[in-house]
Amino acid sequence: MGLLPSMLNGAAADRDAGATSTPPATAVAHLERGDALQAKGDVAGAVAEYREAVRLKPDYADAHRNLGVMLEAQGDFNAAVSEDREVIRLEPASASAHENLGGVLERKQDLAGAVAEYREAVRLAPNDAAAHNRLGMLLRAKGDMEGALAEYRAAIHAQPGDAEAYNNLGLALKAVGDLDGAVAAYRKALSLEPNIASLHYNLGVALKAAGDLDGAIAEYRETIRLQPDISQAHNNLGSALREKGALADAIAEYREAIRLQPGNAVAHYNLGIALEKRGDERGALDQYRTAAQLQPNDPDFAEGVQRLSEQSIPALPHK
Repeated sequence: MGLLPSMLNGAAADRDAGATSTPPATAVAHLERGDALQAKGDVAGAVAEYREAVRLKPDYADAHRNLGVMLEAQGDFNAAVSEDREVIRLEPASASAHENLGGVLERKQDLAGAVAEYREAVRLAPNDAAAHNRLGMLLRAKGDMEGALAEYRAAIHAQPGDAEAYNNLGLALKAVGDLDGAVAAYRKALSLEPNIASLHYNLGVALKAAGDLDGAIAEYRETIRLQPDISQAHNNLGSALREKGALADAIAEYREAIRLQPGNAVAHYNLGIALEKRGDERGALDQYRTAAQLQPNDPDFAEGVQRLSEQSIPALPHK
């Protein structure tokens, strides 16, 4: 589950926060027309309507908020930031405004600014599980694993049924070496969302790291049952099977990983290892060479090529 797109669903939140007067009917009409165009997917039309609404009433927070969302959708991040900051000026206690601004800053690669805005969002709305989860993801991206763990746990406290937060908690726990904690977090996520392939995959990775090959094999197989086209799941299943001594099955999984993703250098290398173990040195050398061509700077791939190239492998007879 990796970093998500910035949150747009805060656009309609806190609509009355800080309002001191009813906006003019004409501004309301433009806002409503903008909302209708947004619902139809007409982003440019919605932008024009929201701009007219804020022209008619410059302190119309709802129009600035929705204009910011649409400008972000257009990829005009600088203008979106300006609109989000205007919403915050008009409604400083609006957690969703800080959350929206944090999302745009994240897309601008301003992680420090995004973290600051999400921190303010969770200060204003301590039970906002989504904001805690998003802040945790940003902190993890910055390398602050302890901060990320705290935010994921806060998200779970606020919303115990949040499978994504449990998954992210598992990723962070594995990163700090707590494999038992990671396995427990993934299992909890799966108890909430049992048919998510990526959760089974992540649990398989953690079980493999913990030395539970049978458990890892079962989770990789379930991953593939739910989503057969994940190349890395086939590769990882192949590696677990290879460690169990099931070379034929491992080779079949590596070949499927390569069929799904011909540029998967790791799968080519792993297939080479399995073929070499089976005594097919020529086939292994071909796979090592392919892996090295795909990733020339990987020393393991180059070592495999050099080692087998230096051995006396009989040439194929000419036809």
